[in-house]
Amino acid sequence: MIRVVRSTAQGIAVEERDDPPGSGGVVVGTASASVCGTDLDLARLGELPFVLGHELAGHVDGIPYAIEPTRFCGKCVQCEMGATQRCTGGFALMGFFSDGGMADAFEVPASALVPLPEALPVRDACLVEPIAVALHATRRGGIEEGQSVAVVGGGSIGLAVTACLAAQGCRPVVEARHPHQKEAAERLGGTVGRATDADVVIEATGSQDGIARSVEAVRPDGRIVVLGVFHGTIPLPGLPSLLKEVVVTGSTTYGRCNGRRETVEAASMLAGNPEIAATLVTHRFPLADAAEAFAVAADRASGAIKVVLEP
Repeated sequence: MIRVVRSTAQGIAVEERDDPPGSGGVVVGTASASVCGTDLDLARLGELPFVLGHELAGHVDGIPYAIEPTRFCGKCVQCEMGATQRCTGGFALMGFFSDGGMADAFEVPASALVPLPEALPVRDACLVEPIAVALHATRRGGIEEGQSVAVVGGGSIGLAVTACLAAQGCRPVVEARHPHQKEAAERLGGTVGRATDADVVIEATGSQDGIARSVEAVRPDGRIVVLGVFHGTIPLPGLPSLLKEVVVTGSTTYGRCNGRRETVEAASMLAGNPEIAATLVTHRFPLADAAEAFAVAADRASGAIKVVLEP
């Protein structure tokens, strides 16, 4: 038997299930699983039949790996061009209405394994997935040398974007709400402030206020990358965005760039700068305390940025 984390009618709970079935993939012994904002969104839906978790790392036969939790056909036009995140033949993500890996162990296809550089501890490698999300968003911005960039949102994904931009030689202006987020933004290479006339704005809140601020902060004919998750209509302010002729582009997960997996690039970035993990991971809990971990992750005022479960 293994322990798994589910959203139940009574809230987040740790339950026992049979071991992973061994249906042709590889079984990963979980080493770290971080709580994403989308996990919190799912938990608010109440009882769900699947195991949560898609920010994952663990061991296979003693070898550490991060996990690329997306599923794609590999055959459609989008996949063939490296845009696996836009797969039209059956894109899916672990932990979203199918079992994830917030558990003692889980099964994935061998293609999901991301080898770790020696300098990246497996306990921090659950961050490979969110860093890859952030890296992809910076590329969607089409940022050119010398351009000014703003990040609206100081949560874990906004701070991950800040780290990625800093690694690319950019010092973004970061708009964050809480003192601990502002401190983290500075540690990761950003400047805390209120952005104006930015060439590119990356929206990382998934809120109406965040979209409105992005339109205010971008220059005329500038670009807004919508990275925050909106489950309904994106509330773009009509007249201001039209008068500025703002370019709005979406960004989702990650894929391949110049033939290289963005998750592999994310692992290299984390290995090269341990300060990223040291800044983003604020809390660690044993798997048995998943309910408390989710409560802390949901309370941004508590000082939480990224909360990690370790079986």
